[in-house]
Amino acid sequence: MIIIKDLKKYYNKNLVLDIKNFSFLKGKSYLLLGSNGSGKSTLIKCIIGLINYKGFIKRKYKRIAYVPERFPEVSLIKSKTILDCLMVEEEKSIREEIIKLFSEYFSLDLNKNLCALSKGNLQKLIIIQALINKADLYIFDEALNGLDKFNQVKLINIINLLRKAGKTIIITSHYENYYSDCFDYKIILKNGY
Repeated sequence: MIIIKDLKKYYNKNLVLDIKNFSFLKGKSYLLLGSNGSGKSTLIKCIIGLINYKGFIKRKYKRIAYVPERFPEVSLIKSKTILDCLMVEEEKSIREEIIKLFSEYFSLDLNKNLCALSKGNLQKLIIIQALINKADLYIFDEALNGLDKFNQVKLINIINLLRKAGKTIIITSHYENYYSDCFDYKIILKNGY
């Protein structure tokens, strides 16, 4: 699914990521562990192509679903409701059904304005935004942040359903115990290695 060779990422002159050789296999789930600054989110951004890097990443997926570690700047979209944010014209009727299912599952009011949302509800929104699109690769970057325990369990259940469906999953976290039943392989990053 993803092949990495001689990947290096610098911020200014500081080397923050240095991975010689690694592959993420199709249909497997990975827990990427590490403390703040260990390179987890940087690796994800390299895989997705959001930032420049040195080295080689071969991607063999068609569609990706990505839950970033934080919601984008709300002030840029303050006039939108949750439904506006989730809805696109393509396959509108199909999307409405899926959006309704996930919003009910996560107890999220689709008519609320984005500016009125708590951190937890913004987190639910970006999770739903990723889940409503069928993808080959699902990336959850610190996805439990801001969620109460009840909704954390709900998300873990969804991740396990995706695993059973044979999806490739990458999860980043500081804590292994939250995801103890959700991964096939554990990767520990320390200072970008």
